[in-house]
Amino acid sequence: MIARRAIIRAYEQTGNVSEVARMFRTTRKTVRKVLGRWKERGEKGLENLSRRPNRFPRKTSSAVEAMILAEREKTGYGRDRIARILREKGIEVKPSTVRYVLRRYGVSPKYKRSRYRRRCRFYDLESLYPLQHFQVDLKEVYDATTLSEETLRWAKRLNIPPYQWTAIDVKTRLRFLSYSYEKTFTNGLMFMLMIIYFLRSFGIEHKITLQTDNGEEFGGKSVPKLEYLNKKVFAPLKAELLHIPKGKKEYQAFVERSPQTDDNEFYIPQIERCRDLEEFYYRALRWQFVYNTKRHHSTLSMTPFRKLSMERKISNLVAIFPVVQLEKLTDLYPILFPLPGYYVSTNDPSLLDTRRFFP
Repeated sequence: MIARRAIIRAYEQTGNVSEVARMFRTTRKTVRKVLGRWKERGEKGLENLSRRPNRFPRKTSSAVEAMILAEREKTGYGRDRIARILREKGIEVKPSTVRYVLRRYGVSPKYKRSRYRRRCRFYDLESLYPLQHFQVDLKEVYDATTLSEETLRWAKRLNIPPYQWTAIDVKTRLRFLSYSYEKTFTNGLMFMLMIIYFLRSFGIEHKITLQTDNGEEFGGKSVPKLEYLNKKVFAPLKAELLHIPKGKKEYQAFVERSPQTDDNEFYIPQIERCRDLEEFYYRALRWQFVYNTKRHHSTLSMTPFRKLSMERKISNLVAIFPVVQLEKLTDLYPILFPLPGYYVSTNDPSLLDTRRFFP
């Protein structure tokens, strides 16, 4: 803009376009362009004009942009998951396109600062076998901070169990679920024993590690109790119960993150559709199967069962862990609870015939 004003002043003094062009070492065409803009709009004609093109042949359509923004507002997902959801609906959108649209409309990406300066890996995933190391935790279903009042009222009306027991395989992210009305060590032990027997029925022979926090439902903080459980209960089954250090929730990162997925993709959209408690258990079993075999896992870039099948040939029935009410399995205690030094045979399918225990 300063140069253009200087050109105007030089022209007012000389009145010669060629002389002004020689003075500023430019072309006469440029000088005439500056003079024309100055005569038409005065001082405003000397301001910088936008370099934005008039045509955008590859610009994302307004309809697609609206769908991207609506999906972000509805789910809060990032660019990869939004792009995948839209592709499943038949709309070809790249993650980079989603990013540019969100940036254009001022939708800031979610950012959570890690307590670590760099990403830490707590497992040597390459050395782990599939279905070898599980993270186990307990979730409260009646979460008033997530579920609406209507959903909570309907859940209480159906008498849905308030506790969800979750186990996630670190290697493949395969998940197993069960429910209970009480938060007790008995139910926690039954859930872990069910996992061991269920896997043994599919020919899993390697050692199984169950990693939990220090809650009383998993044995509490007592070291002697943990040693007793490992020696008398889990060692005969070629398994181990492992407690994480106190206050180290990051060691349980996979299972700690899973309740948010359950709330967003199962409890919020499904609970109010249930007519009775039996239908709730059916939908929970279906949700577990969909998560294990159909739902794309962002970290794996595939489904958990596909990851498992790439590592080991196994029936897809392993993705259908019995979703039961743990209090109804009391009759199985004499069978599932081993005596000291007794190794339980896993060839008898009747041990896992839990259909009669469904509510």
